[in-house]
Amino acid sequence: MMMMKKKHILVVDDDPSLRALFQALLDIYGYTSETAVNGREALGRLAQAPFDTVLLDYMMPGINGLMVLHHMQRHHPSIPVMMLTGHAEGQVAAQALAAGARICLSKPVNGAELKEALNSMVEMNA
Repeated sequence: MMMMKKKHILVVDDDPSLRALFQALLDIYGYTSETAVNGREALGRLAQAPFDTVLLDYMMPGINGLMVLHHMQRHHPSIPVMMLTGHAEGQVAAQALAAGARICLSKPVNGAELKEALNSMVEMNA
């Protein structure tokens, strides 16, 4: 029987407790993951390694999530992005989706919602 390769996910959030939570949930769900503390680090990680999906915080100091998303659309258009924000309703969500995010979720994200969104993104990108 052939083993399926685990999907590799980049988690980008400036909040250390959220990074740890997302990484723990991803491990439980059977994914591998790496983290980045800000947009600049995320761009560096994207240049070094392939990722199947990116969980991207919108509001970060310096290079914010929207700037990272614009960069990804130019340089890594096949990697699906899930934008995470405290303001998923309204203008922020509209901007993220218009810029190419597949899904925009409101923080705090519950585990079931995250798992369902990830599964749909991974299936779309299979």
